[in-house]
Amino acid sequence: MKVRQLTAEQKDLLVGQTYDGVQYFNPTQDADGNWFISNEEVDQCTHTGVTEWIHDLPEIDYNPVVTELPLN
Repeated sequence: MKVRQLTAEQKDLLVGQTYDGVQYFNPTQDADGNWFISNEEVDQCTHTGVTEWIHDLPEIDYNPVVTELPLN
């Protein structure tokens, strides 16, 4: 799955902002320490001030954080 990579500064700009007036950006960190948002957030973004740069974010492969639960 592909996602859009953010810098820490870009992540801070998006926290608390909506991408469509209703739903909020959800910047998340992957297993490699990269901040990212989904392509859906980018594609649905209508937020003025963000649309100028958000579509230029690099696409990267999603590397999920895996948490192993102890066996009982």
